[in-house]
Amino acid sequence: MKIMRLSEKIGYIGKSNRQKQKMITLGEAYSLWSLTGFRYDALITSKTLYQLTKDTDLKMIIERGINVLQAQEDILEKLMKEFLIPMPDKPPEYANIAVDINTVTDKYIFREIYTGMSNTMFKHISNYQRAHGSYLRETFRKFLIQEMDLYDEFYEYGKLKGYLYQEPTFRI
Repeated sequence: MKIMRLSEKIGYIGKSNRQKQKMITLGEAYSLWSLTGFRYDALITSKTLYQLTKDTDLKMIIERGINVLQAQEDILEKLMKEFLIPMPDKPPEYANIAVDINTVTDKYIFREIYTGMSNTMFKHISNYQRAHGSYLRETFRKFLIQEMDLYDEFYEYGKLKGYLYQEPTFRI
């Protein structure tokens, strides 16, 4: 797989962005475009929820997630420019919200981010399956692994705090 990815990258050398654009499929372009928009939304949501978080441990985990989101955003924006894919609308860097911070609990913040992470893993898998090129498939695979690592950390935190939904048991 590494050899294919490298040979694909070498194939990009000397090609104009217009020529590179013809080297990816419409599905791959859509994956990049939709994931970039999805990352923009996740980043502004995470930054907003971070500001409302009271628990320092939860703040630390959210901050790590924000760092991963920003790194992925940079990668996606470079790929979008490389393949001349139009950028989705980018939200403001920070949201100015007027809310009573006592109405938004850490448990609510946890569950919002937890649900988002669960949905994001499916998006990464779908993008991975849609990608025909080794280079893009590897990018989506790395994103999935990063998401799974953050999810594990987040899950353990939620279990420790009792923030996870308690599913019914059917033990006899």
